[in-house]
Amino acid sequence: MDIPDSGTFVPAILYAEDDRVTRDVVTLLLHNKFPDVTVYQAENGQQGLELFKTHGPDIVLTDMRMPIMDGIRMAKEIKKLNKDTRIIVATADTDTNRILETIDIGIDHYVLKPINQAKLFSVIELCINSIHLEKQLRKQGDFIRKLSHAVEQSPVSIIITDTSGKIEYVNPGFTRLTGYTPAEAVGEKPGILKSEEIPPEEYNTLWETINSGGAWRGEFRNRTKNGELYWASASVFPITDEEGKITHFIAFQEDITGKKQTEETIKQMAYYDSLTGLPNRQLFNELLHHAMAQAHRHNRLLAVLFLDLDRFKVINDTLGHPVGDQLLQAAAQRLKQCCRRERDTVARRGGDEFIILLPELEDVQDAVRVAQKIIDAFSQLFVLPDHEVFISTCIGISIFPHDGIISETLIKHADMAMYRAKEHGRNRYHLYAPSMDAQAFERLALENSLRKALQQDEFLLYYQPKVNIKTGLIVANEALVRWCHPEFGLVPPTQFIPIAEETGLIVPLGEWVLRTACARNKAWQEAGYPPMRVAVNFSPRQFQQLNLADMVEKVLHETHLEPRWLELEVTENIMLLNEENTIFTLRRLSDLGIHVSIDDFGTGYSSLAHIKRLPIHTLKIDRSFISDINSNQDDEAIATAVITLAKSLKLNVIAEGVETEAQLQLLASLNCAEMQGFLFSKPLSAEDITRLFDTVKRQDQA
Repeated sequence: MDIPDSGTFVPAILYAEDDRVTRDVVTLLLHNKFPDVTVYQAENGQQGLELFKTHGPDIVLTDMRMPIMDGIRMAKEIKKLNKDTRIIVATADTDTNRILETIDIGIDHYVLKPINQAKLFSVIELCINSIHLEKQLRKQGDFIRKLSHAVEQSPVSIIITDTSGKIEYVNPGFTRLTGYTPAEAVGEKPGILKSEEIPPEEYNTLWETINSGGAWRGEFRNRTKNGELYWASASVFPITDEEGKITHFIAFQEDITGKKQTEETIKQMAYYDSLTGLPNRQLFNELLHHAMAQAHRHNRLLAVLFLDLDRFKVINDTLGHPVGDQLLQAAAQRLKQCCRRERDTVARRGGDEFIILLPELEDVQDAVRVAQKIIDAFSQLFVLPDHEVFISTCIGISIFPHDGIISETLIKHADMAMYRAKEHGRNRYHLYAPSMDAQAFERLALENSLRKALQQDEFLLYYQPKVNIKTGLIVANEALVRWCHPEFGLVPPTQFIPIAEETGLIVPLGEWVLRTACARNKAWQEAGYPPMRVAVNFSPRQFQQLNLADMVEKVLHETHLEPRWLELEVTENIMLLNEENTIFTLRRLSDLGIHVSIDDFGTGYSSLAHIKRLPIHTLKIDRSFISDINSNQDDEAIATAVITLAKSLKLNVIAEGVETEAQLQLLASLNCAEMQGFLFSKPLSAEDITRLFDTVKRQDQA
């Protein structure tokens, strides 16, 4: 058989690029560098595919993103027509999913835009050389001797072995790649390059393929003479004599370590969270899908645990995002320590949310034990570089197949269970129960209705008096919002206030409460009732408004209520948000003449240093310390301490939740003059409390 001379092979290149200027410039460069090469131009993938079908070029150079048909889709179709076609992608695209797609379909080379001329010529030369060698080395007879010069000059590593696998020849490219000289390699077998990272089955497949006369293509993880690992793209072919008998094998290897490292980086970006190094949402979903298939096949259980960090937003906003990131990293490590089985997966969903996959469980209690282990671990202090932080977590648990046979359903149910755990406090777990679906639907219905409630005038205010037991006078009335839902009736604040907080609706609702309360108080004054303060509660979410003081001043002006007759109640937790802004806002409100009270005092996270800095007038002893004050010495001691603290700071003090005469007498003996609770009056509608004012007025007159 006559072997064509190496100079007779002239490849053709298909170049697909939608930008005409780029297409013309690159084509000109190609003609200058490779004057004999034929270049077919296409302005989109569809046109490129038709040209490929007509001319069958050896090399395809394509842009990734093009109209009508993009480069990836065109490459897929071309690979179906001829899997040996060399494809080079020129792209500026940083979409990791798109680049992963190109890896999957077998793109040979990448050239980043703007195109580096030397890099482009280099990869085209590699393609031309490898095509050239493949075409010629498929021939039989004395093929190797006739092309020895080309083989010697090739940048590709070439090995020729006898039929037993003993090396008879290696080219300089082999020495450059592996470090082994021809003298060291000849007589050995290619196994000297093995890294033990490729399964034996892969080598068995290779030998079965080439011994049967076929060509094998694949990738090796090999080891150089000095022990360094590298990746090689390899093609191995049998060489036959005139009778078709296999006489030798020839292998081409190209170093693709850089390409593999790029692919690994891209996969890391696509499947792992950059902050914690944990699997991300996408990888977790894939692992869960696979684990569910295995569990179904072997009739086993698996669990999904969904959790987030309690009060993380407060810590993040107070101490700063760098500290928040450090806490997330520390939490990730602690979670991994709690899930030590090799098949367990801890992933980060985003923000402060984590999700855990526990496959191959014997029973539900296995998942419960892990959840409790996590809760116990989180009870320990987190020691960060510049801070020490306590943070707790709540965990929701769903079980396959009991709580769902679809991955999305399992995750959703674990999420629901976590929120049920939060409703019962911190540091706890909760298993999913079907009743949660109905409650979640009801909550969603409430949220949707809540968005319309202000426009449809469904809210109303109740008022609960604050009484000075020494004078017998009502000193203030606390405004308490109620929602009269057209379908559900009177909705308790405990149900809709948390939803308003989460959705941000608390801001417009809070302004409505303030405006309505101020207007009502002004109306009572104009009706001749003794002036008294009206107290309005402000949530931490409302204090995040930069113009809060301006809004309050505007409402007072529009309702014509003097500032001294308004009392604002805030919880001590507002100091954990942004202390300087909080103090500035409270100072502005206090300077206006508004009375400021700290509500639920003793249940938050404030300190004496914080309290001393705040421009406040009153401390409210939380009802949790009042309910058992007559029987619990700790509660009595706390109430005594708060009263003493208030007096020492020249602050007023009031006890809320007073319901019995015994509580009143004990508080009076502790020198607490102002009280609020059912003993004096339950919350009343505006009409009912007006009638109460009338009763008090008649008693005074009598």
